Amino acid sequence: MPKTAQQTIRLGNIDVTVTRKRVSRVNLRVRRDGSVAVSAPARVPLSQVRAFVESREDWVRSARAQALARQAARAQTLRDGGTTRLLGKTLALSVEKDLPSGSAPYALRTTGAVVAHVPKDDASPARVDLALQSLWRATLEEALPPLFERYERQMGVRCTGVRLRRMTSRWGSCNVRTGRITLNLELACHPVSSVESVVAHELCHLLEPSHNARFHALMDGFCPWWRDAKAELNSLPPTRPVLP
Repeated sequence: MPKTAQQTIRLGNIDVTVTRKRVSRVNLRVRRDGSVAVSAPARVPLSQVRAFVESREDWVRSARAQALARQAARAQTLRDGGTTRLLGKTLALSVEKDLPSGSAPYALRTTGAVVAHVPKDDASPARVDLALQSLWRATLEEALPPLFERYERQMGVRCTGVRLRRMTSRWGSCNVRTGRITLNLELACHPVSSVESVVAHELCHLLEPSHNARFHALMDGFCPWWRDAKAELNSLPPTRPVLP
């Protein structure tokens, strides 16, 4: 069986995705969107995986209910009269259904508010979420260049490119082989100081690939407030896109 082969088992009315990986034991988790996933070594029979999942059914159902409740609460804010965050500030959200059907949604910041423009026939939370992502991208594309320029100069490094995309478990990543850095679009919701700490973090990996004592010393030297920024980012972890 390929190391990334997937199977599905049922836990009552819940689908559980089982992915075979090079791991040492069976791992079970409930994602923020309520989906349930297991990673398991190829050598462990599916019957054993099923027994393990069934033994944790109460926990799975509780964790899944909490995740779905958080998703529903977030979807409720992605409506006209809701709220959103931009560069650490909580702003009123207005939804304008003024685009032709099939048009790409977008959002703009006004004084003290964000206006999401969506198709006339679809003002769903998922569509508003897409509109906000366009604003996040524009915000970061303006904020990031001077940050990269400053830290690259201070560290004596240079990244080969910056990619922005939605990430559901990390704020950023650095390919130390190619020098390419990827940043989470949702960083645009956080204060500039937190965005700056992630830029410094990923660039530091061009000097030290691992998170060892040397890496922490480099961060202390280049970005002394990184621990406060990490706490701020952890207080509002990345979200998953709202489902249609």
